[in-house]
Amino acid sequence: MYLPRSLISKLYLHLQNTRHPLSPPVLILVALEPDALCACRILTRLLKHDYIPHKIQPISGYADLERAGRDLVLPMMESNGGSGGVVVSLGVGGMVDLGSLLGLEPEGDEATFSGVEVWVIDSHRPWNLGNVFGGFPLEATDDDTVPLSTRCPNGVKAGRIDRSYTPGKGGIVVLDDGDIEDSLATERDAYIALLDMPDVEDDGEELVYIHTIALKTTPKRTPVHQGPG
Repeated sequence: MYLPRSLISKLYLHLQNTRHPLSPPVLILVALEPDALCACRILTRLLKHDYIPHKIQPISGYADLERAGRDLVLPMMESNGGSGGVVVSLGVGGMVDLGSLLGLEPEGDEATFSGVEVWVIDSHRPWNLGNVFGGFPLEATDDDTVPLSTRCPNGVKAGRIDRSYTPGKGGIVVLDDGDIEDSLATERDAYIALLDMPDVEDDGEELVYIHTIALKTTPKRTPVHQGPG
């Protein structure tokens, strides 16, 4: 999901109004880069001013990010005995599938995120489209024919958060600096179309056929023998 620039204060105001000193701390995952460290300093000053408990975890790469997901984020999930909460990813995570990397979207399990909401503030490009237009817990349904794109939370349409959205169920929220709404309309339409495509079962025969044809049509390379010296 993504939060448009016009609603940039929405999530923080909700956090401010619902947190108290006994709430679980906001987890800040910060890249060891100048911009991210400066942003972290600004954010922590703001959190301290509003008496919002928080803790900082430095991230030096994707291995660190995955480790933080396993050790710090997974225990926050309500399904793991935690009480949910907010994770802020500063300067890292925008280019990868954060739901999978942090362990919030177990493969084959629709009970995703479980109360953990990840805010992504990252200037690295390109955006991971799964974070931007997906990254939300699916609404429960008994109808298997309902398209995935229509099972998004209330207040979310085509990945875009509007004023009626209520935080709390968890998900990936990318804070848009204007690039998404201005430049990714084509990618959005393609992503939604892919979500709504029916599953195609592959028995492997077509792949074997293609591989066989490729072997028959690929020219053989003649080995080059080099002389001494």
